[in-house]
Amino acid sequence: MIRVTCPHCGSKLNAKDELAGQTRKCPKCAQPLRVVADATPASEGISLAPPSAGPPANPERLPSLDLPEQLNRLSHYLICDREHLVATWESNGRGWMLKTSSGFIPAKRNQDKLPSQGDFKLVELKLSMTHEGRRLTGLTVYQLALRWALIVLDQGDEQIISKIIGHGSLNQDQKGVVRRTLGDQFMREVWQDAADVLAYLGNTDYHSSGVG
Repeated sequence: MIRVTCPHCGSKLNAKDELAGQTRKCPKCAQPLRVVADATPASEGISLAPPSAGPPANPERLPSLDLPEQLNRLSHYLICDREHLVATWESNGRGWMLKTSSGFIPAKRNQDKLPSQGDFKLVELKLSMTHEGRRLTGLTVYQLALRWALIVLDQGDEQIISKIIGHGSLNQDQKGVVRRTLGDQFMREVWQDAADVLAYLGNTDYHSSGVG
């Protein structure tokens, strides 16, 4: 048995050994958490395993997740809070850029503006190179830890990866943020033929973690 502490609500949980490395929803706060053993052995706690030896009642809600190990150099990344664009990244040597009322500023020179907590989503806009140039091919949403996630943006491009705790989803406001960002930061031909992505950003599915 593995002893796990939920990073969101602090609940002490028990998980079967075979769940190591997978992501489950905390039975207390329903937030996703990675099954990684605490320093102390499992004893008392709430079990993440189903009550019987059979499969979980709803396995679609309890997936084993393949999370990224590094940023994709062809992709463009956004960080959103519940309503706004917070930061962007692309492989241009500028690092993470924070969105302010007056424009974008580098995170590495503005540590004091990095929030220490909040409900943030990391959105990967997947791009590929064609003979016609860059084209949008997909979108994936990741949930970041609720505390201390964004304070690493000034420490290097890749540090944010360590703050991913699972796949996430976008609400209506966040989908609007992504649509506006596509229009503001990319030429129309980059995204106009990405029918699946545009449909995802325009529908009322607020549970899926992306398309493509």
